[in-house]
Amino acid sequence: MTNEEKNSIQQISSSLGELVHDMEKHPEIYQHLRIFLKHDNSTVNYDFGEQYLAVSQDGFALYRLDSVDYQDGRVLLSLTEQSTNQPVEFSVDINNEQPSCLFVRWKDIWDIILDDILKSDGNDGDLIELID
Repeated sequence: MTNEEKNSIQQISSSLGELVHDMEKHPEIYQHLRIFLKHDNSTVNYDFGEQYLAVSQDGFALYRLDSVDYQDGRVLLSLTEQSTNQPVEFSVDINNEQPSCLFVRWKDIWDIILDDILKSDGNDGDLIELID
């Protein structure tokens, strides 16, 4: 798919619901948005209250997702930084397939750690300390 085709598809979305619908039709364009926006059956599903580890060149932090909106080609995230309980606004350009900040669902990290503990034959004292 050419950049012109991608841009014409991405410019069609005028609301968050339309963007999610476009994501279903063109998943290859919107890989970077799938963590926050998904569609279950006939409704849009947002993981409000879900925690995400944000990683950038400047560092990392754990955030809770409070709300999601869409405006002018940007997904607007309202987050709360978990260690300080401070609100944070972050926007993701739908056209930027390599955003400056990556988000990983915290539950997925826990699932990987717990899976590793269950599969391991060794002493997992260090991993268990992380859980506590």
